[in-house]
Amino acid sequence: MEQTQQPTEPVLAVTALKKYFPVRRGFFQRIDGWIKAVDGVDFHIERGRTLGLVGESGCGKSTVARLVLRLLDADRGDILYNGRDIHGLSAKEMKALRRDMQIVFQDPYGSLNPRMTVGQSIDEGLRTLGISRGQRKARIEELLETVGITTAGADRYPHEFSGGQRQRVGIARALSVEPSLIICDEPVSALDVSIQAQIINLLKDLQDRFGISYLFIAHDLNVVAYISDRITVMYLGQIMESADTDALFENPLHPYTRALLAAVPSTDPRARKEMKSLGGEVPSPLDPPPGCKFQGRCPLVEDRCREEEIRFYDAGGGHLVRCWKAIEE
Repeated sequence: MEQTQQPTEPVLAVTALKKYFPVRRGFFQRIDGWIKAVDGVDFHIERGRTLGLVGESGCGKSTVARLVLRLLDADRGDILYNGRDIHGLSAKEMKALRRDMQIVFQDPYGSLNPRMTVGQSIDEGLRTLGISRGQRKARIEELLETVGITTAGADRYPHEFSGGQRQRVGIARALSVEPSLIICDEPVSALDVSIQAQIINLLKDLQDRFGISYLFIAHDLNVVAYISDRITVMYLGQIMESADTDALFENPLHPYTRALLAAVPSTDPRARKEMKSLGGEVPSPLDPPPGCKFQGRCPLVEDRCREEEIRFYDAGGGHLVRCWKAIEE
């Protein structure tokens, strides 16, 4: 009799995550409201897989990244890493856990100390592992070769490298402590298109080689589609839609997702877009509208959208959407 294969536990599971920032005004800095940067976010990342988190600037993507790493403390919600709730961990326990959770920043130059050589920057992480000096030197050379930089680069400073090379150094530094999860916070948005492809291919190769999981944050759907197994669409602090990459591109359900896809440039000049670009402006996170947060820009809006909070619906196959109209259609 064949045994049924049990689903594996996700490396990261986020549930009902919230983060509000106070707005203080006046001489006494009294709280005059709250910016709802992250307002009930749910997602999970399977081992060795990539979740793409997309949305317009200011929707809360980078705040989610910092909450996952506990660079910021969440107001509510659960963050489980390998089944372990990170909220209750002490500073010492978090320091040990961060060896397994790393981040690659958007600006490769700003994330490297200009007064330290590349080798010294990578060595910082290796010292926390208690590795001897000789072993660290060999490991630095191995890491640089892994990301496509010659070993002679260890003695050079960040300003002596191009933007793409500096991002490779950032990836090598993240790899130095052998993490299981790497958060990529718009890692290619500051690079030329040709260099973007090289960095994305490098990340995919590293995932195949080491089994790393990625939370890949970006606003470019073409880039996200290429590297992600699943895509989550975020708007004004909430998840609007989440589905496997192929399903999302073949059958986008939420009007916001459709608008994002319609804005993606096509290589076919004869291709026609089904939906025009969105009108209106993103509401202030300080005073979001009741009901659906997308109501002011949605072409399908109804009265109930303006009055009632909309929960996630499963349209089948794990395709989740926060929209009544999408489910009815």
